[in-house]
Amino acid sequence: MIFLLVLSLYNNWLRPALAFVIASMTFVVFQILSIEDLLAGLANKQIIVIFLLVTLTAGIQQNLGKDFFYQFFGKHLSPFQFRARMMVLVSSLSSLLNNTPIVAFMIPFVKNWADENGYSASKFLIPLSFATILGGMITVVGTSTNLVLNGLIEQSGLQGLGYRDFLFLGVIVSVLGLIYLTFASDFFLKDRKGNKEQVIGHLNEYLVETKVERNSSIIGKTIETAGLRHLKELFLVELKRGERTIPAVGSSVEVFEGDYLFFAGNTQAILNLINSNNGLVLPDQSQIHQNGFSSLSEAIIPTGSNLVGQTLRDSGFRDRYKASVISIYRKGEKVKGNLGETKLQAGDFLLMICAKDWDRNKNSRDLILISNKGELEKKKSLKQILPSIFSLGFLILGILGFMELFFGAFLGILVMVSCKILKMKHIKNSIDLELLIVLVCSLSIGVAIQKSGTAGFIVEGIKWVTDEGSPIFNIGILFLITMGLTSLITNAAAVSIMFPIALEMGTQSGGMLTPYFVAIAFAASADFMTPIGYQTNLMVMGPGNYQFSDYARIGLPLTIIYGLSTLVFINFYYF
Repeated sequence: MIFLLVLSLYNNWLRPALAFVIASMTFVVFQILSIEDLLAGLANKQIIVIFLLVTLTAGIQQNLGKDFFYQFFGKHLSPFQFRARMMVLVSSLSSLLNNTPIVAFMIPFVKNWADENGYSASKFLIPLSFATILGGMITVVGTSTNLVLNGLIEQSGLQGLGYRDFLFLGVIVSVLGLIYLTFASDFFLKDRKGNKEQVIGHLNEYLVETKVERNSSIIGKTIETAGLRHLKELFLVELKRGERTIPAVGSSVEVFEGDYLFFAGNTQAILNLINSNNGLVLPDQSQIHQNGFSSLSEAIIPTGSNLVGQTLRDSGFRDRYKASVISIYRKGEKVKGNLGETKLQAGDFLLMICAKDWDRNKNSRDLILISNKGELEKKKSLKQILPSIFSLGFLILGILGFMELFFGAFLGILVMVSCKILKMKHIKNSIDLELLIVLVCSLSIGVAIQKSGTAGFIVEGIKWVTDEGSPIFNIGILFLITMGLTSLITNAAAVSIMFPIALEMGTQSGGMLTPYFVAIAFAASADFMTPIGYQTNLMVMGPGNYQFSDYARIGLPLTIIYGLSTLVFINFYYF
């Protein structure tokens, strides 16, 4: 069942939440798990802390504002200086705040800075993602992986990992990793022209322009009645009428003589439409470059988005975002076929023609819109950012053990709510039901692997291969298996699957369990060679126009540095 679950997650056969539910319920049906085992995660303190931290992160970002982040940078910086400052900033923030929203917040700024200074964003976005991953390992709250692991440990009746188990090793791998990325990024990362620039330079390859001639049969009809709404393999992107431009054309818009209609999709399909004698013709002089398409914008679909698994047409994308998608890039490649019928996936990078008021949806959890404006807000005084300072203070006290982490995060949110920075809608938006299902089922699957005897079976196999080698050698094998698994599926799923194996291996060794848990914690976040195992890697793939090979090229040396540092530290610190 675990093998099928991994295959499903890797191949996107089912939505992750559904795949986890099916696996967990299968274990219940075969009486490997009880209903109580399945639902135990709902009462797990560490799972609730994850959602508290996501909410607190949103409040702190809103309170600090953009200027707090942007004041660390300037146009006078060299690429080397910008990359170093950017990575130090985001890795520091990721040690205290959820790293996914930090990357989502920084992507537009990094791209804008690179564009304004004439550099390729591909030199900076993978370092942005990797720096947040490294910084997230400094504390137990830096990544949900650590909290999920602590939840599994506490669910087994053991004492969870403390801040010392992360702090020292986290700082070591972060410093070594940032030094490597600062110097190696220019060498290993290629200058890749952005997808947006490619489209602007070759608009005729992405759009087909038609004109409504005199006596056309569709004049006076709406887009719907003219048969231009649900076309096969193409869709209407934009309408230009004189000086007026209408993106994301609604079904009720009437067609006038002389209108220019811009279609995206299969060019042969639009030619068939023109040949149907409805009065649409190819204009003598192209208006595409004259039109300019200044509203061409970019967006990323994050993991957990409600758009995942839906088509553009079924999701009501045009009405919802006032935008028409003209191209989709997935895993570095342009998606072919009928865009309107293409099922969206996490990490998809969309190129859109948007209405002027598109940025009002900018904070949507379902779609990360990348703005090209980059305007700064008014600098806030110390008094105005005091809520963030107090909230972070409570969080640090929780991390250091002076109070319960749950209580520290809760107090931070209480401060934000009292200061009217966080409202009920922000708290509501932070509750991702799919993420909750995945986390709860992950905990139950870890219990199933342990109760079924699977963990013991795997550990016996490892011991047979290693011939009962030294503890650090066995931990090294455990580290490699976990790291390989996390490169295929999400890190939370990887640590859930490997926890019972680490527990069994540590129990059979007769020594401390902590080094085994630390090993899988750091290995589960060591996805530096693929874009699919860690959400932030997937998020930067489209904006950076990266290929799979880019991650492997820069990630392999970093993985070696990270892995060796982790194993050497564990050997000298715990043994």
